Amino acid sequence: MEALYQKMYATLVGRVDTTVEFMEESLLGGQCNWESMNRAAKQLRDALLEAEEIYTHHS
Repeated sequence: MEALYQKMYATLVGRVDTTVEFMEESLLGGQCNWESMNRAAKQLRDALLEAEEIYTHHS
């Protein structure tokens, strides 16, 4: 079970880190608008769904 949690954690950390980088780049580039924040929200939701899928298919 520990390996499962490690895989879920790694998935979430990687995806959240990518999303935070995207958000920072949007802010620095002056492109922080509804569209970019909606994209970031979708990326975070997708990360949660991926972690949930890993858990439900391997537990």
